[in-house]
Amino acid sequence: MKNNFIYLCGFFLCLFLITSCNKDDIDETLITPESECPALGLNIGDICQFNNPNGVPVDGIVNADCECEVVVTFDCPSIEANFGDPCSTATLTYGNVNTDCDCVEPSTTFDCPNILANVGDACADSNGNAGIVNNDCDCSTNALPYDCPAIQAYFGDACSDANGAAGTIDMNCNCTPNTIVYDCPSIEANFGDACNNPNGVAGTIDMNCNCTSNPIVYDCPTIEANFGDACTDANGAAGTIDVNCDCTANTSTFDCPSIQANFGDTCTDAIGNTGIIDQNCDCATNTIVFDCPSIQANVGDACTNPNGVAGTIDTNCNCT
Repeated sequence: MKNNFIYLCGFFLCLFLITSCNKDDIDETLITPESECPALGLNIGDICQFNNPNGVPVDGIVNADCECEVVVTFDCPSIEANFGDPCSTATLTYGNVNTDCDCVEPSTTFDCPNILANVGDACADSNGNAGIVNNDCDCSTNALPYDCPAIQAYFGDACSDANGAAGTIDMNCNCTPNTIVYDCPSIEANFGDACNNPNGVAGTIDMNCNCTSNPIVYDCPTIEANFGDACTDANGAAGTIDVNCDCTANTSTFDCPSIQANFGDTCTDAIGNTGIIDQNCDCATNTIVFDCPSIQANVGDACTNPNGVAGTIDTNCNCT
């Protein structure tokens, strides 16, 4: 009987406790399942984030060592390679991974084989910005907008063609040799250009494209001499070429010894006009006609005789 009482009291006590507790009195504690990487609170394969050496947040994946490692994206994930990567073909020859993820021998020689591109090709950097492949095989977004990006040149730039000839970049981005129009294209010369003939004698290119020796213009072409040149006459006496192209022995003193003539002597100028030797030893054709041409004076002109006495030119052309 005593035991039944105890059981009955326990029943009512439990009922009291249950009915005296409401929903708001119960702690809502969630039990979180244990993660594979407690330090990270993540599981293997979860997306994670860490700061790279530059302090920039980078997405990664939790690896089997519970480390957050950077995600490497390959063009060809099955072989963990990118387009253009070096590889060995089935025949163990050098090749590159092509856009089909096959290792093939390169059919084209690229400036930058690792990216299968040439300097000047259009490209996109890691941020998707358009650029041009520079000489370092990097995608430079600061590259100049060349007229010919493949050769990094502008129209009109100086260049050398395949034969080494100097030229200019044309509108088709080809190096066109500079063409000079010569009067004599076979010898690349123009009329009047200086030259040397086969004997080494200096000359000038004539209208027939020949190198003609430069002629010397002589006062006396038949004897190839000029007025005043030293000479020897028929008697062996030393003389000078006179204005008549004769060798006159040096027997007298001339006013103009280089031409063996005196002031007032009759002469002929270079174009054949008759004149008189003036005080400058030139053949002057536009001269005054003097009464006394040898002294370039007229009768009655004031003069001074050899003794220093003042006088007048008389009709005999003497100073009296």
